[in-house]
Amino acid sequence: MKRFKPLLILFFPILIWSCKEFDDSPKALVNVLLIDAPAQWDSVIVEIQGVELEFVPNGRGGEVQQLFWPYEPGDKLIDISQLVGGTALPVARNEMQLGQITGITLRLGPENSLYLDEDRYALNLPGGNTDYFLPISLDLEQGFSYDLILDFDLEKSIQVANSNPLTVNFNPTISAYSGIGRSDLTGSTSPAEIRPAIYAIQQGDSISTHTNSSGNFTFRLEPGTYDVFIDPKDSRYNTDTIRGVIIEPGKTKALERITLTRK
Repeated sequence: MKRFKPLLILFFPILIWSCKEFDDSPKALVNVLLIDAPAQWDSVIVEIQGVELEFVPNGRGGEVQQLFWPYEPGDKLIDISQLVGGTALPVARNEMQLGQITGITLRLGPENSLYLDEDRYALNLPGGNTDYFLPISLDLEQGFSYDLILDFDLEKSIQVANSNPLTVNFNPTISAYSGIGRSDLTGSTSPAEIRPAIYAIQQGDSISTHTNSSGNFTFRLEPGTYDVFIDPKDSRYNTDTIRGVIIEPGKTKALERITLTRK
């Protein structure tokens, strides 16, 4: 089976950044990052073409511009099963005029697939749709660098239609948010080889991730109170729930190591 290795980086905070070195006109720097983790699959390959930003420049009377930023590497097939434990794929990075980003579209290609036990299964986009628009509100100020996060939730995006033979439905479920005001929730599980699904649940809604090979996981969350649900995806182990986890603004919350118990 062919392996796909995206360039991975750690999340980084918003930094003061000077535009004067490049241009005398006021600008901001925008980084678009992709995060996620696979569901119960060995790997999930997604073709990334780029992103299109919906942007309203300052002083243009509400004029909306569409800015397409291609994903530059020649190999656009990305194994997003590696995007765990606080790592991210940099999709695009550019200077922008000052103004407001009001939306972002993730543009996919048709070559999407998952691998399970060395077998490849095609992931067909519903209706052939390749563009997935997400509203966002991000005001750009001079001299700042902004992280714009695209969270590709494979746990919700891939649903098993039939188990034998295996057939799946692929309906990309993606959220977009700015790194501003978010805090990290980190933790680890054992045994590390189980690779459970981890859910952060708030008021009936949830986001999910998985652990990396060392059993570590990371969420970037809005401040609030969450329940953390651990699904081992292994019938030999029990599920677990940690209730009332408080996420404070600007602080990293580290959970104690979670040991999954056998049934």
